[in-house]
Amino acid sequence: MKVIKVMKGIFHPRIFCRLAAAGLGLGFGFLPVLPAASSDIIIRRSDRRSHPVIIRDRTPIERTVVLEFVAPGQEWANVSLDGRRVFTPRNFNRRERLELEPGAYYLEITGVDRFETWSTGYLDIGRDDSSVVVVTFSRENGVRVSGDPYTWIPD
Repeated sequence: MKVIKVMKGIFHPRIFCRLAAAGLGLGFGFLPVLPAASSDIIIRRSDRRSHPVIIRDRTPIERTVVLEFVAPGQEWANVSLDGRRVFTPRNFNRRERLELEPGAYYLEITGVDRFETWSTGYLDIGRDDSSVVVVTFSRENGVRVSGDPYTWIPD
């Protein structure tokens, strides 16, 4: 159990007035605080009829970007992001959808045996408000990216 001292000016005025009306705070008492979660603070009052005050910190919204690979045609290939194979288009699976955190990823598209390199470069996703990036690739046409024109940086 944590114990914090209530001082004037820390809380929102309405919360401070409720604490003062309950006879708590104003620099003369300590209040026990039981955290329900890592970011929650619960202030329990001494009278049992009133409800506890819960103070929550703002948490940043974790944003993910949907990256979709599309392989038109009939060629078999290997798609690697940062050295890890994430997609292998064969006969029937010609689309793959991934959810990634914003950032830069090294993209390498090779043939089935990984000796023939079709295209390499960087994908810089999530630097603007685009939440879906579609990468279309083939041996003849190379890589085309839709969703953000500055996402694809070829080697």
